Order: sequence, then C-alpha cells, then structure tokens
Amino acid sequence: MTSLFSPLPLGDGFPALPNRIVMGPMTLNQATDDGHITDWIVEWYRRRATGGTGTLIGAAVFVSQGGRGWANAVGIADDSYTEGWARCVEVAHAHGALFGTQLFHGGAASKVALLGQQPVSASDWTREGFDPARALLDGEIEQIIEDFAAGARRSVEAGCDFVELHGAHGYLLHQFWRQDVNKREDQWGDPLAFPVAVTQAVRTAIGPKIPLLYRFSVHADDPTAPNFPVTIESLRDFLQTLEAAGVDAWDISCWRESRRGYFGTETLLSGWVRQFSEKPRIVAGNIMTPQEATDYLNEGHAEAVALARALIVDAQWTNKAKKGELPRPVLDDSWRVINQGTDPGA
Repeated sequence: MTSLFSPLPLGDGFPALPNRIVMGPMTLNQATDDGHITDWIVEWYRRRATGGTGTLIGAAVFVSQGGRGWANAVGIADDSYTEGWARCVEVAHAHGALFGTQLFHGGAASKVALLGQQPVSASDWTREGFDPARALLDGEIEQIIEDFAAGARRSVEAGCDFVELHGAHGYLLHQFWRQDVNKREDQWGDPLAFPVAVTQAVRTAIGPKIPLLYRFSVHADDPTAPNFPVTIESLRDFLQTLEAAGVDAWDISCWRESRRGYFGTETLLSGWVRQFSEKPRIVAGNIMTPQEATDYLNEGHAEAVALARALIVDAQWTNKAKKGELPRPVLDDSWRVINQGTDPGA
C-alpha cells in the first residue's frame, strides 16, 4: 500500500518528492501587468507549503513576451523575473516543500490585444476563442527554443528543485505535436521535432542533476473528445522519444476525468503511459479527497497526484488528510474568487 505521505524518488541523484501530493500548476492571474511575481503570489505558495503539500509547481510561466496567454500571467522572459521566483522558492523551502516552474508558450492560445502582435503557432491556425495565428518562421522557432532554455536556466538560478515543460492543453508544444494543427512541410512538420528540441535544450540548460518534468494531455479542452489525432503508436513514440531527450517524470493531465479509458479500451491514460515508460507518473484529473487520492495510488494508476481545485479551496488539504480530517469541499466559483484577488483556501 502506498501512503500519500511517503517520499517519491525521481531517480538517482535527484531530490525525492517529500510526499505524493503535488500542487498542480494553476494560473492565478495575480502577477504585475508585465508578469512579475507579486506579494499575493508568494503568499499563495507559502500557504500551500505550510499546509503540508510536498511539491509546488508555478504555473504557465511564459518564456517569451510573445508567448503570453492571458493578462497578469507570470513570466520568466528575462533576468528581471528571476528574483521573484527566488522568493517563491524560499517560502516553499522554509516549510519543507519543493518548488519548480512550469515553462510555457501559449502559441495560438492568445490574442492581438494582449500581445500587440498576431499570435503564432506551428501552422496557420485559429484556436476556438482566440485570434487567428500565423505559422512561425524557422528562425522564430529557433529563438523560442532558446527562450525555453533561458527560462530553465533562470529557474535554476532562482533555486528551483525541478523544471516542468507545459506540453498540454493546446499550447505551443502541444500544437506542434498535434497533427491536426501542425501541417508544416519542413523539419518542424515532424510532430516530435519541436518538443524534442525544447526538451534537449532545457536539459542542457539545467544540467543532469535537476529533474525535468513534462506535462502532456491528449486533448486540449474536452476530455470527452475522441483520441484523434493521437494513436497508441504515436503516444508510444512521444513518450519514448521525449524520455530519451531528457524527461524524468510525466505530469499527465486528464482534465477533469482521470478515470476515463483511452483508445477504445478501459485502460486509463496513465496505464498506457506505464506500458511505454517506467518514469514516475503524476496524474491530474478531478481527484478531490484524500480517499480518492489514496485509492488512485493504491490501484497503481499513479505515483503521485496533482491537485488544483482541492488546494484552491483548502491550503491545509494535506495537513488535514494526514490527521484524518476532511478538507473543505470544492467550490465551482473558485476561479472567480481568485480573479477578484481573494485566496479562498486561506
């Protein structure tokens, strides 16, 4: 039986996660207008660290100014951002938690009004709800790869214990992998070329002693959608190729359905991942209570669980779980409360 409170080794030479509870990456929209860390954000992380959560992920950290996805998002696009992330690391470490950034480029998931320029993607494409994006030029792709690597370097300089790449939910890394979006006929038309290049560049930037996590999803927004264009074979190639490029653990986002079968079977997405990779699996997807998290681990579906909405409403979720107490129930309007500048979990 796996305890929620047992450490999770990530590999030789890496720090173990203090427990099996990860604060999944969440966009708080509380940064300055240009994406710098605020006292509000530092305090958010402090509360979750004091609440016993062992690992905190700072979410959707834009590596390029042209990669912003929404207003007041956090960034790491130049050296002026490093000090703010160092503050987040400091409060996490002060309470025994690990901290890392999730490096991000929104690609087509943005708007001209936010960026001051047209969004970009693997190919000309309009994501529903956003402005039409144009295909990146080859030199621009190379620059974004460098931006990811520079963001990773700054993360390490800030003291981060790990770095994660955001390859899920229809953002730029996912856009290149999606063969219904990526229609390029050059080297970047290979759906794995850009994710591999970014992974390799980030691995080089952080060196061999910092764990590299990769968040991925099969779907952008709708967990009930068909698996197309992903197949069992393309998932296998994705996992094995990125693992060879330097990924140490998988952050598997199932949106709000972590118990859904994939590819016409009853096998969960994390189960398919285990068939092709032995790396640790962190799974997110509507896991709310300590019992649900414990059952998910003991049924062999994951090595750790990523909580979002549960930790929004109760920063003390982990401490309560350890004492056998029930955390607060999840609220449907949590994001509205956060956007108003209030921490509902305080």
